[in-house]
Amino acid sequence: MARDVIRQKINDAFLRRALRNFAAAYPVARAKAFAGTDFEQLRNEISTAKETNLQILPELVERFTSAAEAAGAVVHYCRTALDARQKILEILRQNGADFLVKSKSMTSEEIELNPYLEEHGVTCLETDLGEWIIQLAGERPSHMVMPAIHKNREEVAELFSKATGKECPADIPSLVRIARETLRSGFLSGQAGLSGANVAIADSGALGIITNEGNGRLVTTLPRIHIAVVGIEKIVPALKEALDVVTILPKNATGQTITSYVSLIKGPTGAGRQLHIVLLDNGRRQLAADADFAQALKCVKCGACANVCPIYEIVGGHVFGHIYIGGIGLILTPFFHGLDKAEEILKLCIGCRKCNEVCAAKIDIEGLIVDLRDKIRKPVGQKFLFATLMKNRKLFHTTLRALYLAQKPFQGEGGRIRHLPLVLNRETANRSLPPIAEKPFRNLVTERPRQGSTEKKAGKVIFYSGCLADFVYPEMCQDTVTSLEALGYDVLFPPEQSCCGIPARYSGEMDVARDLAKINIQVLLDREVDYVVTICPTCTMSLRHDFSKLLQHDPEWHAKAVALASKTVNFSELAVRHLDGGNPPVEPVLAVTYHDACHLKRGCGVFREPREVLTRLAGVEINEMEDCDKCCGFGGSYSIKYPEISQEVLKNKLEKIVAVGAAMIAVDCPGCKLQIEGGLEAAGSTLSVEHSATLVARRLAQ
Repeated sequence: MARDVIRQKINDAFLRRALRNFAAAYPVARAKAFAGTDFEQLRNEISTAKETNLQILPELVERFTSAAEAAGAVVHYCRTALDARQKILEILRQNGADFLVKSKSMTSEEIELNPYLEEHGVTCLETDLGEWIIQLAGERPSHMVMPAIHKNREEVAELFSKATGKECPADIPSLVRIARETLRSGFLSGQAGLSGANVAIADSGALGIITNEGNGRLVTTLPRIHIAVVGIEKIVPALKEALDVVTILPKNATGQTITSYVSLIKGPTGAGRQLHIVLLDNGRRQLAADADFAQALKCVKCGACANVCPIYEIVGGHVFGHIYIGGIGLILTPFFHGLDKAEEILKLCIGCRKCNEVCAAKIDIEGLIVDLRDKIRKPVGQKFLFATLMKNRKLFHTTLRALYLAQKPFQGEGGRIRHLPLVLNRETANRSLPPIAEKPFRNLVTERPRQGSTEKKAGKVIFYSGCLADFVYPEMCQDTVTSLEALGYDVLFPPEQSCCGIPARYSGEMDVARDLAKINIQVLLDREVDYVVTICPTCTMSLRHDFSKLLQHDPEWHAKAVALASKTVNFSELAVRHLDGGNPPVEPVLAVTYHDACHLKRGCGVFREPREVLTRLAGVEINEMEDCDKCCGFGGSYSIKYPEISQEVLKNKLEKIVAVGAAMIAVDCPGCKLQIEGGLEAAGSTLSVEHSATLVARRLAQ
């Protein structure tokens, strides 16, 4: 993605304010809308039903077609976007229609219908207010549900003034009135109406459409011809599955209990009228048969993945998407519009997994985005770099030693790096960086006397440090070992352990990631231990989840990966097992606020345990900050590849930290410590950031 485009969106004051206000209001409205509804149960039911539907998709298409035609509709199955465009034009020409009024339809956006029809002499009028605004602006939607969220009232007033030929005031009630008056004639004179559909019901042939504006019903009833463009994945067997979608979609999309209009359309609306249903394939059958990516078709198009995305909040949908935007848009784009349209946007995901948490159909959005990076072109030399450095520990250590010496001219007071040379300086524009340690933990541990014996009653563990803690925060590693030994564990540290492979995997180098998984499995399973303990959530997620996924097609290695996963725990998960549930927290000696690491909370489901360890073992009082689980903007190499975005996400996090007024920030991720600590230091703050293991070690040492 071009840097100037990203900077333009970051510097768009209205866009930033609008998206930020919506991001703040949405969770509150959503929680209120779901009050009394079991979201997890509902989305589990939808997910299961959708998976079943995809397995019988050809059958559902046939059943729906038969039922719809029996009700008087004409069904057209179109394999490609071009087929669909041509069929719609053919229907219009056969009926002498050259004026089409449209209700909101992302599927019509997908097939790029409007420009095609305009080129062939058909006037198209968008009657959804947001869609009309962006039609006048010559743009595409920046959100699947709120297409004009990026436009302010002054811009809208200017567009309306040009469209109506008279000066339009920039106040919302007036603009709504002008839109209503201007569009009304279109409803009355439109020769054909076009809509999408949120669901299509196979056993009745009915279409389900939910909208917030009355235009949807006018478009589908007033013109003599109604054309509905429907993706075949929208077909459900019966009314029950349709109502589940109707129930969850408005709540998840905009935080509404229900939309203003829920319509079921079965057959033409009267004598002499026509209903044409264009069933669109456009790669859907092929995607449904793809075992790795089929789940993307479970999407109900609620747009919630964009609503909670920290990257969308910064740059908006015209950067974070193609036609479909947000996390799911990044996945659908290569299948519907080609990999060339997806190469840049697939890299923009920071991997926070917030989208997974709110997805109405329980799609592993973040996981699919990462998997798709394996299919796009990579920078020349990237694979060689990863394979050479990551897999060769001796060379890796030599390189880091050289970097340790090279960093000295750029270190300021206290040893932190505040300015890098030339183009690299943008990486430290709004934060400082910690230096590479003179001695990594793997060197220090060989000099450190073992504490205790192998007969400790708590058991024996391997400490898997991860690269960042090993080479930048060796003291954090020492604190971890101190804490584990104080809890009664005999701690081993195999120096042969290697990078968990996440940098390679997130860069699309899956072969390198697989090789690193095998190296680590061999090392970590070579010793008889009770647990493999990590202090980096990304490493935890790699060992616990990613290794088995990467090696799923190799039965022998997959079995080993599963065995390793069963032993892998994050530090706080293990430490919490040593707490007596009946004992109250120890007397607090420090007030902290806690930042949830994305991969720990949403990748591993661990968020209560760190708080218990901190309050009942480390002796701190936690003052919860607002948005405690919102991404800090680190994302590993993301903060290097997209520093402008990373720094803006960090600013949002720092505001929440400062507002809570705690004396310290506790984290369970070395990367979060690096990001937050650097941002605070660059802003002149004296607040410190410490890993939970360090706070536990300090308390146990007293």
